[in-house]
Amino acid sequence: MEKVKVSIASSRAIRGGNYVQLATVDETGQPHCRTIVFRGFVALPSGGLALKMITDARSDKVSQIQHNRSCEMVWWFSQTSEQYRIAGHLELVAADSTSPWAVAVRSEQWNALSDTAKQQFFWSKPGVYDPLSASSVANEGGHGLPPATFLLVLLQPSIVKYLRLSDNATLHETFLPDGTWECRSSI
Repeated sequence: MEKVKVSIASSRAIRGGNYVQLATVDETGQPHCRTIVFRGFVALPSGGLALKMITDARSDKVSQIQHNRSCEMVWWFSQTSEQYRIAGHLELVAADSTSPWAVAVRSEQWNALSDTAKQQFFWSKPGVYDPLSASSVANEGGHGLPPATFLLVLLQPSIVKYLRLSDNATLHETFLPDGTWECRSSI
């Protein structure tokens, strides 16, 4: 995961550099892929590291994740011609979480969002603009408790595949049961 941090740092100034593609599978086995925003890393209580994203509790991806937590994320860095494919399991952190750690991380992520980003969680339907939501966020100053529609999504990686197209260098990291990473590379 250290390599992806270097790629992120070199692409921070590029618009869309924090956009990733996340694939999930629904209850019929049909895959679904969408572009979402990477929101940073968080250290897990278990000692691992998770990638943070957010979603609306009413979106289709929530039922897909509840059915099957397995996923794959693809991240393309155009400036360096690097691609990461990160497979793992997703965890949804909702308003009713009983873990003090999860509640704190969810709240921190909510407070880090812009008011514009927060507004969508007050819309009557996800993905459909609601002008009244602006007043909901304005009334609470943007720092109230996150609504039940706001979910933090944590990706706990188990496999990281790296490809640099400029010279076809590859790196394959696998998370082992003992909590360490095994790494294989080739050029």
